[in-house]
Amino acid sequence: MKAMKILMQIALVLLLSSTLIFAEGSKESGGADQTYEMSISYGGASGGEDDISAKEFKKRIEEKSNGRIQVKLYGNEQLGKEVDIVNMLELGNVDMAIMGTTVHQQAAPEYNIWSAYYIFKNSDEVMHILNGPIGDRVEKAMLANKDIRIIGYGLRGPRHLTSKRPIRNASEVKGLKIRIPLQPIYVESWKALGAQPQAIAYGELYMALRQGIVEAQENPLAYIYAPHFDEVQDYVNQTAHQRAFFTYVVSDKFYQKLPADLQDLIIEEGKGITQFHNELQAAGEEDYKKKLQEKGMEFIEVDVDSFQQALKDIPNQFADSWVPGLYDDIKAEISKM
Repeated sequence: MKAMKILMQIALVLLLSSTLIFAEGSKESGGADQTYEMSISYGGASGGEDDISAKEFKKRIEEKSNGRIQVKLYGNEQLGKEVDIVNMLELGNVDMAIMGTTVHQQAAPEYNIWSAYYIFKNSDEVMHILNGPIGDRVEKAMLANKDIRIIGYGLRGPRHLTSKRPIRNASEVKGLKIRIPLQPIYVESWKALGAQPQAIAYGELYMALRQGIVEAQENPLAYIYAPHFDEVQDYVNQTAHQRAFFTYVVSDKFYQKLPADLQDLIIEEGKGITQFHNELQAAGEEDYKKKLQEKGMEFIEVDVDSFQQALKDIPNQFADSWVPGLYDDIKAEISKM
């Protein structure tokens, strides 16, 4: 009986070993018969830049993988707020996301200078930094910290303040109840301007504005137009206080499940879709402005200098939370343009 038991144990070990060898061999050979389901989370409503780009990415990946990757899209924060999605990416419960700077705040906080207002003059400066040596450092940090892999950056239009009353000067922000993303530097910036900032999920923002829970919000024009904020806001105050961008990120747990050829496809299409995204954004900015004006929103010229002056001390408040010399490194890189 003892000999029989030993033989059975040996047989079981051999069976498990052969299964693992077969599975590994299948992966190395490309896993041609295996299919993968890929979930993509993003915050935008239908018609937003991230929504259009996510749908294009799905089309490209499914076609170029010959159906081996099947993509499921979850827009409009269906799977949760960005703070939740970052954790889900780390755990491998979400495979990919198109996100704002929340992913930097949680996954590479030592580089999260991007939320500071008025550090870039234009989009060219933004992309020069993100696609250069500093961007490389950010990618390595995010992968090391949270197993999140950056595959590209997609521009957003500059963030503007919308409200029920016109705001032309920083002093007129005092007392304003404004919705902002949940990041400390946002909170401190708007407090410095005298506002009363509140964190509300983007998917809940329309009703919060309609019910008067908040009276203002700040977003790029695409994110003002897509959810019909024109129905609950009257003015676009052209503060252009942040040159924002989306980060296209993939859970490394998902990435490592893929055979080499599909890993290469994800990286290749990450570059391709962010180029698509940036061309879409550039073409759409003036169109969104025109559409919002047609819907009755008035665009207000703002004294930007007054905002910059009110916020000039904010970077110093957060400098200790970034890698030493980060802001100086950014300015030095921009000077090379």
